[in-house]
Amino acid sequence: MTGAPLFALLALVSTQYEASSTVEEVTSEEDVSSSAPAQGASVSAARLDEPAPPGSSHTGGEGFGFSGQLEVGGLSLPSGPRDGGQDFFARVYPSLGLTHGDTFVLRLGANLRLRMVDEAPKREDDYSGGLRHEDWDDLSDLGQVVRMLRIGQEGRPFFLRIEPFSEETLGRGYLVNRYSNTLAPDYHPAGGSLTFVTGGLRAEVLASDVLAARIFAGEALLDIGRMGSDDAKHFDRYLVRLSAAHDAGRAGGTTPNLTLASVGGDIALYKGERLRAWALLGGGARFTQAYSPDFGGLLGVAFEGQMASGTQLSVTLQGRKQGGRFRFGMFGSDYELGRFSGVGLSETPIADEELPSGFAGYLEVSMAKGNPNELLLLGSVAAQYFGFGRTDVDLSAGFELPGGKTRALTRVVLTGLGDRPRYLASLEVRQRILNHFYAWGSGGTVHFPQPDGTLVRGVTAGAGVGLDFQR
Repeated sequence: MTGAPLFALLALVSTQYEASSTVEEVTSEEDVSSSAPAQGASVSAARLDEPAPPGSSHTGGEGFGFSGQLEVGGLSLPSGPRDGGQDFFARVYPSLGLTHGDTFVLRLGANLRLRMVDEAPKREDDYSGGLRHEDWDDLSDLGQVVRMLRIGQEGRPFFLRIEPFSEETLGRGYLVNRYSNTLAPDYHPAGGSLTFVTGGLRAEVLASDVLAARIFAGEALLDIGRMGSDDAKHFDRYLVRLSAAHDAGRAGGTTPNLTLASVGGDIALYKGERLRAWALLGGGARFTQAYSPDFGGLLGVAFEGQMASGTQLSVTLQGRKQGGRFRFGMFGSDYELGRFSGVGLSETPIADEELPSGFAGYLEVSMAKGNPNELLLLGSVAAQYFGFGRTDVDLSAGFELPGGKTRALTRVVLTGLGDRPRYLASLEVRQRILNHFYAWGSGGTVHFPQPDGTLVRGVTAGAGVGLDFQR
């Protein structure tokens, strides 16, 4: 992991230092209490967990576990300003972790980029030893030290997590959908999420930056069956979602604020041992001081299940009425760029962008397949087509060969196809050479916000080696 932007599949590599690599599906089936409402989707939340180094003495379970990691290598990164050169850095990434059972994970680290070759424009504000100034010049940048903090578990009455967001979705994604806060190379926040489950209520609040006034969002999910009956046959059949999100736009560059709200319902059409089918309906609104509220609505279906082969599959199809200054999933996969330029590199910010009013179609397909003894494979694609001819696509994929020695992660985001397109791309590969020694390589695009609010696109690439242990 280079720490450069767009390596958004870190969500697939949520290192929890477990004893073996697993495909994990985060769903309501994991609930330890029958009082927890169903969460609907969730192959899209599956993670390709980092395996413990071969020969590790700690095998998980109860008790404390300790881990350490050190990566070193070289990294090429644009200097940032328009017409700037390509700088070269020595990258050092130390990390220490502590776990206790399955309910506590803490991992601290620091991505240190030391400027070795400084192309024009020359930088004179780096810290001693050439430590890249832009990585540590803001309060939000201190958040990158917390690589992961988790207290509790998904589905338990209380669950807290603080970590970089790579593919974050709130509920069904009507407001926050596949969002990443790691796209800007000079902005390194830690996101936070807090979840409460009690009876037929599940409440979640999240912040894209726990140290600054940026995106704050929340959802309350009500299971009407659980609230009105003790009969399990009524559970997880009629769900109501109330959501709101606000971006104050005061960190990672100043941008227009944005406030959204939505209400939705999930109705179970079929609940079987291997398959669930849902009917979806929802509405949303955008609120601004200068304009009348803009509204939108949607109808859709969702299917979530597991095939006889063990492959987990999730499919969502929606028809949407939106336009103007509101659309569903505005806090999306490349929102951290769209907040400067909704499409392209020098256009209107998404908060001020006004689309033709009309209809759109949305499709999302996610898949998770495999186990530690065979090929592990994850894939997810989301696409939205607007009736006026624009298409947005977000594709992520990852695989791990048997034994966990080889893994690759990639993501491609295409915004505004048929309009003024913008693209993001990233690739990361790891190859374990010895029990506690591995090589890594990465590459992709990177975008730098400019003082005039436009974006400058460049490329980044890096390679190196790493050591890790677990006890």
